Amino acid sequence: MTRKNKLLNILSNAEQEALYGLPDFDDAQQLVFLALDELELTLVNSRMGLHAQLCCILQIAYFKAKHMFFQFKWDDVLDDCNFALSRYFSGQSLPDKLPSKHEIYAQRKKICSLYAYRPWSSALRSQVELQAAHIVHRDVTPGFVATELIIWLNE
Repeated sequence: MTRKNKLLNILSNAEQEALYGLPDFDDAQQLVFLALDELELTLVNSRMGLHAQLCCILQIAYFKAKHMFFQFKWDDVLDDCNFALSRYFSGQSLPDKLPSKHEIYAQRKKICSLYAYRPWSSALRSQVELQAAHIVHRDVTPGFVATELIIWLNE
């Protein structure tokens, strides 16, 4: 007997990966997203140690690309690490360690502040529910509702 998944699937696997997957920059995208302006460089330089600075660069780039934060190991993002190392840390090699969780969350907080974003909180839930109620008056298709909510949240 075939076992059915009782969970509602709104987005395809490809759509989920496009929305939530770790960015996979090509050469042109690396030039765009890993190019830091003065404020971004100031934030990077405020971090202590190469491992924290490199992580901060990647977090900034991935946030600019997807407005999300990601957990990663150096091996997961090796091409972006090598690009950032060659651009900002000439002659340095890949650090042996990753930053601590405390450092990563401190970076995330500062990046959100830099771009005037506020992280998710339970206080936002009622606003999202209200917006979803408005959206379903136009179309109840789950994919439409999800897309419209994502657009609204990005705004």
